[in-house]
Amino acid sequence: MEIIESILLRSQAKSVVRFKCVCKSWLSLISNPIFMKNHHKRQVTHTIQAVGRFGGMVCSSHSSKHFDQISSNIFPNDKNKMENPHMAFVGCDHGVVCLVDNFTHVYLWNPAIGNHKKLPESHPLKGICKSQTLFGFGYEPLTNDFKVVAARSCEGNHILLDDRKLWVFQKFFIRGEQIAVYSLKNNSWKSLVMPDLFSIDQHDGDKSDTKLFTSVCYMVSVVVSGSIHWLISFEQRRSSSVEKLGIVAFDLSSEEFKLITPPSTLNDKRIWNTSICNLSGCLSLITTPGPSSCIDIWVMKKYGMSDSWAKYISVDLGNQLVKSFPLGVSQNGNLLLESTSVGELRKGRYTSIYDPKSKTIQHVGKGERGSKPNFATYAESIFLS
Repeated sequence: MEIIESILLRSQAKSVVRFKCVCKSWLSLISNPIFMKNHHKRQVTHTIQAVGRFGGMVCSSHSSKHFDQISSNIFPNDKNKMENPHMAFVGCDHGVVCLVDNFTHVYLWNPAIGNHKKLPESHPLKGICKSQTLFGFGYEPLTNDFKVVAARSCEGNHILLDDRKLWVFQKFFIRGEQIAVYSLKNNSWKSLVMPDLFSIDQHDGDKSDTKLFTSVCYMVSVVVSGSIHWLISFEQRRSSSVEKLGIVAFDLSSEEFKLITPPSTLNDKRIWNTSICNLSGCLSLITTPGPSSCIDIWVMKKYGMSDSWAKYISVDLGNQLVKSFPLGVSQNGNLLLESTSVGELRKGRYTSIYDPKSKTIQHVGKGERGSKPNFATYAESIFLS
């Protein structure tokens, strides 16, 4: 049986799931959570690209080195099964992708084996009028459980983006607001109360103002060290009206929130574009400091310790791009960008890869109006089988 287990651990997820039908002992082995985790650890890590389309979501897996496409999957297979076909990418962890349609219905999907689960709708935030829900998703290894976190916002304002008038919600994670947490193991939602993370004293929480920093373009959560992370900006009104960067973290095990402070130098200068990612297991910030062609990547070497932030690399794009928005970093250090090249302003946007070693840019995908690519580290798994 040890030889069989060794072979199965190195097999593709789709094949392993089929082997459940061989006999009861194989079914018992493959269904064991320890086997599932060990199988996931042995899979090759790729970069997954998720792009929303009318009728669903396209998730394609790419090699980290040259971004060659390895596989492509569409959710759902039958768009007629969808109550609302406009899908948004929430996050990816342990080979499972979390999607939401119209900020209402939440789905967990394993693209490698094609299985999915629609979450119960009876969560504490359902039915709240004129609100937008922010989601986060991650795997909790101690209990072998997948969890979804939902936070609401009831205030917002209009902005102009690409000549479109959008209503952007803000004031997420306000003290006293309800936070909904779903457990796949229990197949149910429960309610938590948001603590005060932003005030300068215990009486100042209602005077603080928070905004999801990436709400204009991206609302994707990032999992590092067993916690879900969202990048935000916030004001402590009693001290000043200057917005500060912050990272809200939710511990999947203890189910507690905390505020992680970014590098101190980032709050001393104007940051135009910022995103967060998981870089080789470390919480990372990708920033564009002011109207320049430079992109800085910061890495938190010791998780949870704000004084452990260190600049990983600074990239100068020179005059190769007119506009660029950092999307993430692949496992080999290449920078993923949404960009517009010189002389191509009328041709739209591209998904591009910048290689810091060769200082070259490669366009790997053409952007579509109204759709934003999202990226995450991905390895196949047999969870949800």
